[in-house]
Amino acid sequence: MIIDYLAVSEKERGHGLGKHFVDYLRQKAAAEGYQKLIIEVESKETLDNRRRIGFWQSCGFLLTEYVHHYVWVPETYRAMYLPLIADSRKTTGEELFVYINTFHRLSFRRGGKEES
Repeated sequence: MIIDYLAVSEKERGHGLGKHFVDYLRQKAAAEGYQKLIIEVESKETLDNRRRIGFWQSCGFLLTEYVHHYVWVPETYRAMYLPLIADSRKTTGEELFVYINTFHRLSFRRGGKEES
């Protein structure tokens, strides 16, 4: 299961709302048989990006090393994942971006049909 966006308003941060929602998604994904939760985070070293990565790590997500370059945006991204089943094998960023790219491709289809 991919989490595309998650935001908590600044005035509501620090009360556990984001972690509560991630836990809800973790439980829902596990109940539906998903093996992991996947997100992408901006890879540029900024304070905001480090805070975002820190939030996801505090929820149990693992940061991958691979840096992904999209052709349509200047920012670079890294994948993070939260294993939902006992799996001794680490997942690479390259593997996760196959899922993320498929999600993006299907999300931006026009009129329910995939673009050529």
